[in-house]
Amino acid sequence: MEDEVRPVEGAEPSLDLPEPLQPEAEQAPAQGRLFAVLAGVAILAIPVVYLIFSGSHPKKVMAGPPQAAVTDTASLETLARQSPTETNLINLSLAYLNGGASARAIPVLQAVVARDKNSAVAWNDLCVAQTLQHGYADAIDSCNQALTISPSFQLARNNLRWASDERQKTLAAIVTADKTVPVHDTDFYIAQGLNFIHVGDYDQSIVAWQHALELSPKNALATNNIGTAYMMKKQPEVAIGWFEKAIALDPALQIAKNNLVWAQGELKK
Repeated sequence: MEDEVRPVEGAEPSLDLPEPLQPEAEQAPAQGRLFAVLAGVAILAIPVVYLIFSGSHPKKVMAGPPQAAVTDTASLETLARQSPTETNLINLSLAYLNGGASARAIPVLQAVVARDKNSAVAWNDLCVAQTLQHGYADAIDSCNQALTISPSFQLARNNLRWASDERQKTLAAIVTADKTVPVHDTDFYIAQGLNFIHVGDYDQSIVAWQHALELSPKNALATNNIGTAYMMKKQPEVAIGWFEKAIALDPALQIAKNNLVWAQGELKK
């Protein structure tokens, strides 16, 4: 599988660092790949990888504390579990970001801001991680949080501009693709829905994936993705039905099984 996006919502993550869950998109054929290039979308999420073609990013700007003498990721993970101080957690998140694992940095930084909502550094670095994960709406919110706490925080201001610019590019790509891709087939609508997720328009992502289902009623990926959009709308009771339907359509679709567990867990909170 090649394509998906992963929201991180709810309570403070554990230091086992589970990755946020996401919608998934099929490998696109030639026409779908054309749209992917137009959209300029790229996401890496663990454990299920979501990729629609990598694009270049501006240099990420973080503001965490200087890393400790121990800099290898495994040692930093151990240190963070043994002594989950803000400094140790931010150092670990920076190791993930510098190692190209921005998805893993997100729950760590969310753990920091859950404990200390006034950590402008953690909010800024979370903005960086979310932008790298193409979660532009969340990234903008995180940078704004950093600037509310520290209005003179220039790094956060720069990163806010970066996230906002990337969101605008994706919005423009949605319009361009709608006008230039000749056939709006299932793959087109799956990709379109993912782009709407990136800009935080969950209602439109649902509309796009419903169009995909109109064309391919047994498409488990589109069904799973609708469930994920409802999770991002904080409606786990609705999402559960979609994940169950996706599993019924494709019992081997592991991302839907993971998402069902996630939704059930959120419903119990």
